[in-house]
Formats: sequence, C-alpha cells, structure tokens
Amino acid sequence: MKKYLLIFVTLAAVAAFSSCYEPPGPGTGKVIVIDQNDFRVPSATVKLSQPGQLGTGYIVNEGLTDLNGEYSYTHEPALEVILDISATYGTAVGQGIIRIKPDETSTETVKIY
Repeated sequence: MKKYLLIFVTLAAVAAFSSCYEPPGPGTGKVIVIDQNDFRVPSATVKLSQPGQLGTGYIVNEGLTDLNGEYSYTHEPALEVILDISATYGTAVGQGIIRIKPDETSTETVKIY
C-alpha cells in the first residue's frame, strides 16, 4: 500500500512541477494617421525607428498607410520595444511613440499638420 502511495505522490509532484509554458509570440503595432480635420490619411509614409546603443543594431521600418489610414508592423523576436513614429504626407508631418509588447496589439494615432 505504501508503494502505491509513493508512486501516486511522485506522479502528482511531477505533474505539478511541469508546466505548459509557451514562448511569447510577436507583438504588433498599428499606427493610424489622421490630418488636422481628424480624417484618416491613406498613402501617408510611416517610419518606425529605434536607434541602438553604443553601435549595436537599429530597428527601422518604413511603409505606407492603407486606404483606412492604418499601418501595421509586427515585431519579431518577441521582445518589448518602444519605437519613434514619424508620419508624413506631402508637406504635413507628425510624430509619436508606440510601445509594442509580445502577444499584444498596440495602437497609436498620429496627427499630421
């Protein structure tokens, strides 16, 4: 009987200490560009950047907003980052900051003047 109890306790302990850990997935940042009248701006240029420290790598990503005035960026590897936003459309410019966390979608609105 003690043998069965020992086996049960051992199996319970192994089950309790094993986890279902999954590494975090990439985070997504969505930038919405609006003009001075609060209308969304399609085809605006969005640049996301983070300068490195002491010469180590840089994050630079650039693209255009879609017809809804939105630009999405998925950051891999799954690390938290804070990126500078620069949005331009013709002579109008705007700036902002976005924080992207793993497994989350962050949204930031940038107004251009």
